[in-house]
Amino acid sequence: MAVFNLEHFPDVCRLCLKPESRKLHSIDDEFGNIHLQIKTFLEDVTFQLPEEKQQQIPKFVCGVCLAQLTDFALYRNRLVITLRFMDALVDLKHSNPKSITSLFRDSKDELNKLFRELSLCNKSDPQVEDIIQEFKLYDPVIYEFPIKEEKVDLLVSEEENTTHEVSYDDMCDTVMKSESSDSSSEDDRPLVKRKASLSKSDKTSARSSSPKRPGRPRKYLEGRILKEPWSCDKCKFKTKYRIAVTRHQAVHEKRENRTFSCSVCSLVFKSKDELRTHGMNHPENQIVCEVCGISLKNPNSLKAHMERHEEKRKYTCDYCDYASHTQLSLKAHMSVHTNDNGKKRCEVCGAVFKTGSLLKRHMEGHSNERKYPCESCPARFNTNNALRNHRNRVHLAIRHPCEYCDKTFDQKIILRDHIERVHHIQCQFICDVCVVTFDSQEKLDQHRQRHVNPKPLECSVCLTIHTTTESFDGHLCITYRDDYMCCNKDLRNHAQYNRHMWVKHGLKTNARVKPIPGMLLGNLRGTRKRLEQCRKCDIAFPSRALKLQHMIECNRSSDSHTESSKAESSVLTESGY
Repeated sequence: MAVFNLEHFPDVCRLCLKPESRKLHSIDDEFGNIHLQIKTFLEDVTFQLPEEKQQQIPKFVCGVCLAQLTDFALYRNRLVITLRFMDALVDLKHSNPKSITSLFRDSKDELNKLFRELSLCNKSDPQVEDIIQEFKLYDPVIYEFPIKEEKVDLLVSEEENTTHEVSYDDMCDTVMKSESSDSSSEDDRPLVKRKASLSKSDKTSARSSSPKRPGRPRKYLEGRILKEPWSCDKCKFKTKYRIAVTRHQAVHEKRENRTFSCSVCSLVFKSKDELRTHGMNHPENQIVCEVCGISLKNPNSLKAHMERHEEKRKYTCDYCDYASHTQLSLKAHMSVHTNDNGKKRCEVCGAVFKTGSLLKRHMEGHSNERKYPCESCPARFNTNNALRNHRNRVHLAIRHPCEYCDKTFDQKIILRDHIERVHHIQCQFICDVCVVTFDSQEKLDQHRQRHVNPKPLECSVCLTIHTTTESFDGHLCITYRDDYMCCNKDLRNHAQYNRHMWVKHGLKTNARVKPIPGMLLGNLRGTRKRLEQCRKCDIAFPSRALKLQHMIECNRSSDSHTESSKAESSVLTESGY
């Protein structure tokens, strides 16, 4: 039973994660009232994901969420323009009209809309000169226009020796007249903040004061703020300040050059994990099992290890009769039942395996390198399984005797087929649904209960377990056929048939042949001719003797071909190609 309603992910709205039947809007579109891309706005107010993850998350928003997001974007823009306006007013208060001038020049429409919403202006189209002229009238501080130093000298007569005060209005009139007659451009120096009255003694003391000392040199000649935000290539840190870049790089440099020394032998390591692994080698730090004497890493490992010494296997599988001492072993066993085996596929022949170890063992069969030599004879094999069968069959001469006659066999499966075919005693119990064999009727009855009462997300036919409903609905279930004939070959079982269909014909099949009711499996196999086929050239033979004779010649030709290719490569190397 699914706990979360995420079966449609990622085909959902990016904001509410709900599948929407109405029209969806792409995040690459712009807002209706704002010239801004939806994706850019979302990354601005949240954070930016890596490029490889952006392709796997929803790329649409529903109409309801888009309306709410548009209101939020408009409100956020209003907050930004309000804060910029207040920042410009503070600069104007400190005798700097550049901020308010640039704000009126770049965001005139947004300011007019803000003034109308907040009822801040009674004029339909206010200009920057209006707020500069009006701002000097507000208490408690009075402000002036940019005044050149030589123009201030006009306010005070050089002939006056008394403490005569000049009114602010007279000073402004004088300055405005002088500026109108001046042909030069407007002075860019900041506004001069003064008191309501200026005295001659103040001007005289200002002129006679000593020159200002030069300050300390700037640390960053290009400014403290970067032109473009800087992002670290080692982590997700971002900043727009130059000093933050230097500090952050120093943190990484300190971490990379940090070392950890062992308190016992004084060896130095680059990470704590290496130091911890090294510390386990000291006898005083080792945790030893009292039962078997094995050294363990930590108390948790000792606790998990002690469970293996218990007689009772307390962790049981819900899908079969498997039981284990530890929960880790049970978790590894569950990979046999799940349907996540598509990644463990052979790239050569397309065969699928449940575990990586089985795939690795299978890949050795494709290699011509015989790296497993026999210790008792010169024979060499390309797989460890072939070496073990050779040792048991030839040197150890392991035989499985029949209980009902004097015959012996080197394989148990051949012994069971013999007992059923000759003595007519059932040894193999086959399921008529998934065609799996068991060695007892009790195990078969227990297995059939899985077909009758399947677990959630478990197929009642092929007994594969799925993690999602989509995987369960789209899985390849068992189909039945009358035989395993294809390409004029009678393939041995359903595994070989399905592998043949995928490798030779490119068809994914899950075909099975149901057993004949009342007929023993050994008798059924006796009626079918065994397929003798060369692994290298894929040629079928009517008998094993002909197959072995062909394989000798096939191996000979392949070895000669390898030697000739090596000789050709050596000749080309000597000739300079």
